[in-house]
Amino acid sequence: MIFALVSAPRQAMLLPMGVCIMIVETWYHKGENNLLDKGASKTDYLKVLQFIDSILVPAESFRKQVLLSLAQLFGFNRSIFWTADRQGNLCDPLTYNVEDRLIQEYVSYYFQFDLLHPQKILHRIATSKALRINDIMSYEEYEQSVYYKQFMQVYGNYDMISVYLEKENKLVGGIGLARSKQEKGFTADDAQVLGILAKHIANTWAMHTRVEEMENEKILFETHSNMSSIGMIIVEPPAFIRYVNPAARDICIELNRGNTWTNPIKAFIGQLLADHSTNRLPAFVTTVHSPTLQEVTIHVQHSFQTQSSYQRKLQYVIYLVPKSKIASRIASHDSNKLALLTPKEWEVYELVQQGSTNKQISGKLHISLNTVKRHLQNIYKKMEVTNRTSLCYKINW
Repeated sequence: MIFALVSAPRQAMLLPMGVCIMIVETWYHKGENNLLDKGASKTDYLKVLQFIDSILVPAESFRKQVLLSLAQLFGFNRSIFWTADRQGNLCDPLTYNVEDRLIQEYVSYYFQFDLLHPQKILHRIATSKALRINDIMSYEEYEQSVYYKQFMQVYGNYDMISVYLEKENKLVGGIGLARSKQEKGFTADDAQVLGILAKHIANTWAMHTRVEEMENEKILFETHSNMSSIGMIIVEPPAFIRYVNPAARDICIELNRGNTWTNPIKAFIGQLLADHSTNRLPAFVTTVHSPTLQEVTIHVQHSFQTQSSYQRKLQYVIYLVPKSKIASRIASHDSNKLALLTPKEWEVYELVQQGSTNKQISGKLHISLNTVKRHLQNIYKKMEVTNRTSLCYKINW
């Protein structure tokens, strides 16, 4: 795996030396199955602890800090940090102390000859998170390979080791390290230390990636919601308001015109709860009137149970659909049909609205294609349409 030049971030944050030594001494005497048990020195273990502490940085600095700490603490002075896409393909290289031209040549051609490319040694990654050239073949064989003679040698590189970053048996990234022939080759101890570090790097990187994905999803959701003429209020029982889009705020102000409430959203939710004499609204559809909007359809939809182990009160969504030139059709008629959909049909319905194919819906909801088709047929019947095109037309008016 290939390994360019990045600006150095802040100096690595180190644990207080006394704390490090105390931890190492404790684990050493306990005889845990760790680096010390495998013959590594206390110095190596201190470096591991220092490394783990040093990479506790914001997501935007994480990869740079990993490469910098590998250089400062372990002397790995030529490296590259790859990310992996959903299909496990390596992409978006961030490099340290290697020419940009080398990366360009690798990505455009020489990656196919890379002896440590994860696609070539998937069977080894399951048990070894750090592999050297001489774990795959002898140096004599390596020196005769196209990869060495036409690529590595040209840039003054000789030995290399790859670190494979996996989370839940899925490749999330990789780090390639190289040394010249004049430098000391990578040792079994190097592979052992890097294998330990791989777990911590992978866990932190996967967390940063997931947070970034959630932030992007949030931005997309809010952008779409903010442009909608339909109001949306997400409520966590009994009455904690987690999200309100601009349309909902305007409609609630109108519905509560003349009241002395300082917060029209809370006033609206409070009135709904009072009308139903409950701390959690049931799913329902009703119509109310206001002085200027004339008619607003209120549709309460319960959130769906997730597979997450994180226990939290299920949220529900209140849709406020004003009667207008573009919304009257759904406000007066179609929303009543929507109330007939089951929770699973609602999930399928919403994915159709997002443009998902049957296959994509099957994957996202973990159901078979036949089950997706059956749900769609039920939705067509309840919405009084005959096909997906007509359903999308109703969804988008």
